[in-house]
Formats: sequence, C-alpha cells, structure tokens
Amino acid sequence: MRNAILMLVYLLLASLVISVSIKVEAKEKPKKANKLLQQFDRLVQGEFDNYNQVNFEQNDFLADEDKPKDKHARLYKRVSRIHAPKLGTHVYYHQIHSGGKDKGIYRKSLEVVTIDDKSLVIRAENYRFKTPDKYQNLWLEQDVSTLSLEDLRQVGQNCFTEYKLLGDSFVGAIEKSRCKVESKKFGHLNLRTKQVVSEDEIWHLEEGFLPSGKMLFGREDDEPIKLRKAKNFSCWAAFKTEKVKTNGEAVWDFFPDLTIHNQGDIAEFTTSDMQPKHYFIRLKETIFPAGNRPDVFELFVHERVTDDDSTGTKKDIATIRYQDALSYTWTNTAATRLGINLRWMQASCHIQQ
Repeated sequence: MRNAILMLVYLLLASLVISVSIKVEAKEKPKKANKLLQQFDRLVQGEFDNYNQVNFEQNDFLADEDKPKDKHARLYKRVSRIHAPKLGTHVYYHQIHSGGKDKGIYRKSLEVVTIDDKSLVIRAENYRFKTPDKYQNLWLEQDVSTLSLEDLRQVGQNCFTEYKLLGDSFVGAIEKSRCKVESKKFGHLNLRTKQVVSEDEIWHLEEGFLPSGKMLFGREDDEPIKLRKAKNFSCWAAFKTEKVKTNGEAVWDFFPDLTIHNQGDIAEFTTSDMQPKHYFIRLKETIFPAGNRPDVFELFVHERVTDDDSTGTKKDIATIRYQDALSYTWTNTAATRLGINLRWMQASCHIQQ
C-alpha cells in the first residue's frame, strides 16, 4: 500500500515537472520582434559621417547633372544606446556635429524605441533635452539611470518615427499629416522625415511645412543626407624637425595614440621648430558614386597654411580638398592597416578592434 502511494506521488511530481518544463519552453520560444530589435540595435549604433557625399558634390568627378544645386552640409553623428530604465529598455542618444567630428555640436536628442509584436513596426518617440547643456557625450561612463520624461520635451505632437524592415534595411518616416510642431510665428509646422538604417549607412531627410502646405525648409530634390558608418583607427605620426641631436641626427616630433575614423576624420600637428609648421592627416574611405573605379581607403598628408589675403587666418580644413595634399597613399577598403613614409614625415594607422 505504502509503495503504491509513493509511486502515485512520484508520478504526480513527474507530471508536474513535465508540465512546468513545457510552459517554460513555450515562454522561451524565439520571437520575430526580439530579433528585429536586436538587428536595429546593431545597425543604428555607431559613428557616421557624410564626408564622402559632400566630397563628390564639391569636386570635379561627377557630371554636373549628377551634382545637386543645393549642396549638403557636412555632418558627423554618433548614436549610442544608454541605460535609462525610466524611459525604456531601448533608448538611443543622438549627437550631431556640424562640419565634422572636430566641430561643434548642434543637436542632441533621444529616441525611445519599442516594437509592435504583431505588425513588427518599430516605433521611435523623439525627444529633446529641456536643459541640453547638462547632457553631452553620453556614450562615456556617465550615470543617466535617473533620466526621466521630466527631463525631456517631446518633439511635437505625434512626431514619432515608424520603421519597417525592407530587405536588410530599416526604412522609417514621420508623416507630415500627423506631426505638428508648435511655432510662435506660424501657429504650428508640419514635420516630415524619411530615414534608412542599413549595414553601412544612415540616410536622413527632414522637411518642414507651413499649415498651408508650403515647404518652409527641406530639399526640393528630396535627396537625403547620406552618412556612412565610420571605422576607428589607431594612428601615430612623426615629423622631422630642423633641430639636430649631438650625434648629428635629426630630431623627430612623435605623436602617438591618435584615434581617427575613416570617413574624412583628421588629426592636426604642430612641430617644435623655432618657426613651427602645421600639418594634418586625413583618413578617407572613397566610395565612387559613378563609373567603374574601385573603392579605396586613403591617407592624405596636408600642410595647414594661411590664406592668401595676408590676414594670417588658417584655411578651414573643410575647404582643403585632396588636390591640396602634399602626398597620399591608398589601399582597398577592406584593409586594416595603412601607412606612409615620406622621409620627412611618417604615419601609420591600424583598425581598432
């Protein structure tokens, strides 16, 4: 009798364990929505720069009809996921610099991302900081865990971005028919955006319309800003000076531990000569928008000289093109190391892991 009771208890426990296991297994089945969020998370984060786009709009490579009348501005953008649990699990900080990574910040914003399990539409609520001076470079070790909606202001009414996966890219938009942004002068503006988030690039187009429907700002050609994802390289450079050691050898100025990305980023140098010389190097991944030339990865060496008007003002680096380079070298875009030796200067860069 006792053995029968023990056997019955054992069977009941076993069936309970099996039942629990089945339920756990059911809960752990993979979801498409989770995979899409992971894919979006991987693609949207990083450093991005449209130097390649700006370069070909300004140089003589393309036919005139292929270059827009309204040239795009140079932008650098960094997107990082931050830990802000009061806002959500997928919160992204966007920081944009006008003119390149070394220039000033002109916009800081947050995207709070969620996904609809059924439609698989990713929704990004867009926010600005109420006190923007408090927040900068949030990818660094800064505690923003207390960040809440009280610290933010939403961008307009119904101005959220909706992304859908098309092929290998996420295509997003803010529809102007629903997005209204307050305006002291016009009452409100309608905002429209288009975005593409892909493996190598982020495209962005932003336009504003008056209540009458007339475009207030934007682009007539609807040509987006095309920011390419950057890869960071660790570099060093050395410049031969006019100074001489006691043994007769020249003194070299050595500049180690430089981080430069491959989308037009630069590093500047000033030598220790009695009359210092000024140089900079630029890393550039050149993706040709036309023709059959192979894409290349390049390192340029420039002297930073003054303008010709005798004011002593240094030329803006953004206006110094590849034609002005003292020298350059190139390799294929898959290369992880690139160097140059001109006898009077040397430089070497290798990709950061």
